[in-house]
Amino acid sequence: PQGKILIGGVDIREIKTEDLMNMMSFVFQDSFLFSDTLYNNIAVGKPGATKEEVYAAAKAAQCHEFIEKLPNGYDTLIGEGGVYLSGGEEQRVSVARAILKNAPILILDEATAFADPDNEVRVQQALSALSKGKTVLMIAHRLYSIQDADCIFVLENGKLREHGSHTELLKANGLYAHLWAIQNETESWQMKGGPAYV
Repeated sequence: PQGKILIGGVDIREIKTEDLMNMMSFVFQDSFLFSDTLYNNIAVGKPGATKEEVYAAAKAAQCHEFIEKLPNGYDTLIGEGGVYLSGGEEQRVSVARAILKNAPILILDEATAFADPDNEVRVQQALSALSKGKTVLMIAHRLYSIQDADCIFVLENGKLREHGSHTELLKANGLYAHLWAIQNETESWQMKGGPAYV
């Protein structure tokens, strides 16, 4: 295959898979949580983490407050036989896990896709805390979530169409600018007598 991906000047094909995975944290559109306690679901991000580290990660991920309100707090079981969390709450627990891992590379794949508006704001705040000082690769369809990225790569049918900053891509008046205009237009649509569509 053509091309290569380098981390610190080293081709990733020359890095052991385990070492490569240790360098990365992931927050996916579909959060995967274990049928276990909330504490253990966060702590899996860093085996051997202290209770203080787990709580600090939960606070940074904006989930400490809702966890404390659950019947058994951090010892509450989730999933089958326990409580079920909303999509946004699950994503914040996934972010807490990634914060605890503290890997230098962060991959976000539609990380706010299933959050309701209130949870989306909290997930965005959590992701901001998680992203500080890291290399972040963000896969997104909601363009407002990537407008502050250093470089945006626009793909169409698996091919790179254009790249640049948000401002540069708008000035280029290509595919990105077209998609941006469509999203802005659809966000301003209103149902007759109803709230704005977001």
